[in-house]
Order: sequence, then structure tokens, then C-alpha cells
Amino acid sequence: MTYKYQVYTIDKKIVQGTIEVTSESLAEGALYRAGYQQVLSLREIPAGFSLENLIPTLFGIKTQEVIEFSTQLATLLASGINILTALRLLEGQATKPPLKKTIGGLVEEIQGGSSFSQALGHYPGAFPDTYCQVIQAGEQAGKLEFGLSQAAAYLEKQAAARQKIQRAMAYPVFVMLMAVAVSVLLITVALPPLVSLFDSLGTELPWTTRLLMSTTGFMLDNGLYIIIVIFAVITLTAGLLRLPPVKLEKDRLLLRLPLIGPINVERSMQRFCRTSAMLLKAGLLLPRVLDTAVRADGNRVIRGALRQVRDRLVQGDGLSRPMSEIDLFPRLLVEMVVVGEKTGAMDDTLATLADFYERKVDRRIDVLISMIEPLLTLMVGAVIIFIALSMFTPLYSILRSIN
Repeated sequence: MTYKYQVYTIDKKIVQGTIEVTSESLAEGALYRAGYQQVLSLREIPAGFSLENLIPTLFGIKTQEVIEFSTQLATLLASGINILTALRLLEGQATKPPLKKTIGGLVEEIQGGSSFSQALGHYPGAFPDTYCQVIQAGEQAGKLEFGLSQAAAYLEKQAAARQKIQRAMAYPVFVMLMAVAVSVLLITVALPPLVSLFDSLGTELPWTTRLLMSTTGFMLDNGLYIIIVIFAVITLTAGLLRLPPVKLEKDRLLLRLPLIGPINVERSMQRFCRTSAMLLKAGLLLPRVLDTAVRADGNRVIRGALRQVRDRLVQGDGLSRPMSEIDLFPRLLVEMVVVGEKTGAMDDTLATLADFYERKVDRRIDVLISMIEPLLTLMVGAVIIFIALSMFTPLYSILRSIN
């Protein structure tokens, strides 16, 4: 996606331009990494039709590819090979065109005088802001291979968390799709011959059959209009969700929904703790860590709360005190941050919290799925039973009249 930006530079000038990234948060992170002091405006420019824009996940670099690239590069660097030679080796081994092209771009950037972390910053769609920050810290400490290993481990944990949620949701989605498929098959294949039979015999149909027939007839007669209305609603909804006030309300709703809200909050806390722990271990100072954590979270309400904490931290209020004054942050998190401040082991404290919230989110998702599964079973069963009764009750009446 292309974003048009207007930024404020260090020398107090306003600069505008465009940037190609996959999300608004990545665009913001890339601009800050480029050295701009403040982002004044950031607006997405609608892209023309292309398969790459329509299905970016098929054409972009996968997280697993970045993990493997980082691990292999760390191994090569640890064996004494310089960065350019290592990148050329990995470019030659790459089989996926997007990764091969990106590695070639990194080589060109480094040959042009950029550091490795600066070169990575030109590809925010592949290398997240957090990843680049860890690499930059590793460069400054002279331990680039350690930074690569740490960044790969971080991406692996984040990918594992996403996969757990995807696996948990796979069964409910499969059940719903099967229910829709069976219903469509019964209505479109089995029902029409029965309707013709009922009409020829002049049988009085029960209300369930009449309702099913009238609904099916309406959908068949107005199928094109229904598709147009559905497409218009989806387009309008997508357009509204791009508006900043609507995005904010959507993010606020996602945090307030029963059952789902606590999961979203705890996932954000887990991401914040994991990101902050890794960046602190890499040697970054806490204000800079919070800058990165703000850009790493996609929920605007969470980002706003983290910005407040960061601003108060810069003013000298510490980390736990501003957190305690914002209801969004769980009590346990605040208390553990207090412990981390007193012991000076904030990175270990946050890493422990990240593991805790990861397990807690897993348990909540398991509970949610255990509630959804019987509800889905009842809904699917009710729909199938209604269709079956609508189809076979008249047949039973016909058979009785014949006898």
C-alpha cells in the first residue's frame, strides 16, 4: 500500500512524499527511523488493481522466511564471513523471488554506504520496526550475529502465538463453511424436484416448506441484486473503516467486547512485554523502547495509552506510575513493573510477564472455543433440521394420503 506523508524534520522544515508499506504503523515506524522528528499526517493512497495488492500475503516475504534468513545470516557472520559476502551467499540460495529481490536490495544499500540496519529500514514490509531496532543495537554493540539470533527468536515467538489463534479458529470456521455448503446443496439440488412433485399433486404444504420455498425463490429471482447489495455493504464498510474516527471506535470496541475484549487486551500486553524485554536485553534505553512498542501495536487505543506512558516517562515519572493511572493496564503488570524498577531487572520481569500473558491468552482462547463449538453445533443442527422438515414433512403427508 502507498501512504502519503507530511513530516516535520529536525531542522524545522515540513517535508512531504510517499512511502510503500503494508500498514499505517509500518509507515509511521519507517518515517521515524528515517530521522523525521514528527509525523504531521499520514494518508493511504488507493492502489490500482493488481494481484499483489489484492493478495499481498501470496507475494510478500513470509515471517518464516525472515526467521530462516536471520538464523542463516547469524551463522555465517559467526563463522567470520563479512556481511556483504554473507548476503550474496544467501541471495544465491534464495528460491523465492521476493526474498531474493530484497536481499539484492540490501546488498546495494550497504554498497552505497548504508549500515545493515538502515538498509533493513527500506523494507518495512519484510522487517518490522522492532526487528530493525534490535539489529541496530547489535551493530552498535559489535554483536550483529547476536542481534540477528535475538530478532529471529522474537519473530518465532510472535509467529507461534498467531498460529495458535489461527489453529483455534480453524474448527469453528470449518463447521460454518460445511453448514453453508450442506444448506446450499439441499436447497439447490434436493428441493426443486420435490417442489415440482408437490405442485403436480396439489398437496397443501406446511408453513415451514412454504417459508423455505419463498425464501429460496426470492434469492433465486433477485440473486444479482442481492450480490450487488452485499458488495455495496462490504465496500461501504471497508471505506468507513479507513476513516480515523471509525478506526478508533472499532479498536475501542474490540477492547470492550465480552470474552473477546480481555483476549485483545492481554494479547497487546503480551506483545508489549515481549517487545520491550527483547529491546532492553539488546541494550536500548527505555524511552526508545517505548517508542518502538507504540509503533508495534496495531490497536489505536493501546497505542494512545503507551504514548501517554512514554511522555510521562520522559518527564521523569518513571514507568509504573503513569501505567497505574491508566485503567487499560492490568494491575499485575503495574505491580511487576514496580518490582522491575526496584530490582533493576526490568528485561527479565517483562519477559516473565510476556510468558504469563501468552499462557493466559491461550487459556482464554480455549475457553472461548469450548463455548463456541456447542453453540455452532446447535445452530447448524437447527438449520439442517428446519430444511429437512420442510422437505420431508410434505412427503410424509403424501404417503399417508396414498395409503
